[in-house]
Amino acid sequence: MNAFAKVATPSVMLGKCTGTINATEIFDARLVELSDAIYPPPHGEAHVMLATQRAPAPDYTTKELKISFSKGFEDGSYGLYPDDSTVRVLFIDRSTPAKPVVYTQYQGIARVQYDSLSGTFSGEISAVLENLDEDDRKAVNLKVEFEAFQHVPARRISRRPSPRAGYC
Repeated sequence: MNAFAKVATPSVMLGKCTGTINATEIFDARLVELSDAIYPPPHGEAHVMLATQRAPAPDYTTKELKISFSKGFEDGSYGLYPDDSTVRVLFIDRSTPAKPVVYTQYQGIARVQYDSLSGTFSGEISAVLENLDEDDRKAVNLKVEFEAFQHVPARRISRRPSPRAGYC
């Protein structure tokens, strides 16, 4: 092995999302992404945080949390009832890969903020989410804090001087 093979690429911090599911199970997403999306009205354009927690080998199953916040609204607290559209919460449990369970907001509160200067979407969610896929209602209690950062591409550095270098 040569010396170059030992060099590792540093990881990029995309954010954090930690909390609990049903007050006992830890949710600690190692991949947190921030993007923008356009949803049908009334949600419209939104900031979207996607947090993914992956189980260790050999399963590698995932649990994903998606929080979207409509653009143009003030930072603050918002209700998380089925018909509320300013903040939307979706939780997908893929513990059984052949049969993922999708939970949507039923009741709760979201405290959210978006800082346009730093491109940071953050807040906390305390909610009951429900799944109505089968005859029996399934619910999870979710309590998380999150912080997601806008991806800023690295600036490319030119090794050639600008044609105007040295001119006033």
